[in-house]
Amino acid sequence: MGLIEQLKKDGADKGLCRLWQMKLREGLAMKELIGLYIRGIDFCISEDFPTLDFIREHFKGQCEPYGVYVDDEVGQLKNVPDVVLNGDCKAMLEYDGYTVSRIFVRHDSKAAINVGDNAHVTVDIFDNANVVIATAGLEAKVIVKVYGNAKLETIGEGIIIRFTNNKTY
Repeated sequence: MGLIEQLKKDGADKGLCRLWQMKLREGLAMKELIGLYIRGIDFCISEDFPTLDFIREHFKGQCEPYGVYVDDEVGQLKNVPDVVLNGDCKAMLEYDGYTVSRIFVRHDSKAAINVGDNAHVTVDIFDNANVVIATAGLEAKVIVKVYGNAKLETIGEGIIIRFTNNKTY
């Protein structure tokens, strides 16, 4: 079974609606697949779709240029609009200017996130992830949602935190 057919089957088994199943069609480039993953990230995280093992097997080494990482030493990224850290990633993320971004930190990943100037960033932290967020200036805004056993440390102003006992959305 091909990659797309397997994704359709696994997605349908987890309740992926017919419309989204139809979006998974043969011939999609990796950039398009990752775009669908990010657009449907709420379903993907809540249903563990695709699984971490599936992502490791089929996407690792190809998804990184589009903001999705798996078990990577990401290093420093600046002003990347969407970032998803899966598995055991380590990342240093920096946002400034008038940047708007969404960050999803999952599994056992660790991230340090610096936000300054007029940047606005939302961060969702899941599983056993560990995140440190620092802001500089009065205009930087960060909204953080912490799920499950995730750990968060903050430094600075303009950070709104919402804790939930839920493991996912």
